[in-house]
Amino acid sequence: MMGKNGRTTYMAAQFVVGIWEFQVQRLTPDLIRDMEEYIPHLLQTAWKRPQLRSIPVNRSIQPELPVMTYERVEALLDKHQTYAVSPCICRRERAMMDQGCGRSEETCLSFGTAAEYMVANRIGRFIERAEGLAILKLADKEGLVVQPGNARAANFICLCCGCCCGVLRTLRTYPRPGEMVASAFVAVMDPGACKDRGGCLNRCQIGALTMTTDGVVLDPGRCIGCGLCVTTCPTGALTLKRKPADRQPRIPHNAVTAALAHGRARGKLGLGELIQLQLGSTLDRLRTLK
Repeated sequence: MMGKNGRTTYMAAQFVVGIWEFQVQRLTPDLIRDMEEYIPHLLQTAWKRPQLRSIPVNRSIQPELPVMTYERVEALLDKHQTYAVSPCICRRERAMMDQGCGRSEETCLSFGTAAEYMVANRIGRFIERAEGLAILKLADKEGLVVQPGNARAANFICLCCGCCCGVLRTLRTYPRPGEMVASAFVAVMDPGACKDRGGCLNRCQIGALTMTTDGVVLDPGRCIGCGLCVTTCPTGALTLKRKPADRQPRIPHNAVTAALAHGRARGKLGLGELIQLQLGSTLDRLRTLK
């Protein structure tokens, strides 16, 4: 990426979300099949802490429910001045394999230097903030989970469906996916108020809602707190509740601190490695000033 001093700068990118998404314009059936085989292994070995987090769509949050600014999707956009949108690699690859769902493809949002990278490499296009908000509104309409990077100042937002997203599809195979994501909320249900008989089932992208002979049943262990079921519940039987303090995820400040946290969780960055990394980074910055 071109820095402020006119010099090209570099940083390591994680594989997902990152290097894999950069291949959206280079997909082939063989590459897709290889990735389909690799993703379950990736989540088991590399995702020692969440790299994405689920945040509620705005319409699912009641005014009296305390929400931190970095949990409100519009607030994430307000931290930046540069925006871009690119195709969703998950929905594109599934469509290429004749397994698409028909939802919108151009929905992946990026901000700041991430947006500049996507445009410079012809992966996405620049957009105005208003178009970004329109895409988020469309995501709610189409039942897409809002998944920004796991940082308070996130530099991207994925809008995911459970039928195409490699991460969500893999999480669906686990018995309690809600415990594997960084989400501050969980859905709660008032069975006595439920009269719709299943209109919310297709909105849930993780299989947390099922129909029984007694009506709709919510499995809190599967819920990732996205709020999609809440926005279309006609009787108010479904609401979002903030998790207790001891279950609140710790959200890194930005993409850099998030990457360092991933390294520590995987046992790749001890104290000595962190000191060496910081020293090397400082020396690199000094060289660019010459």
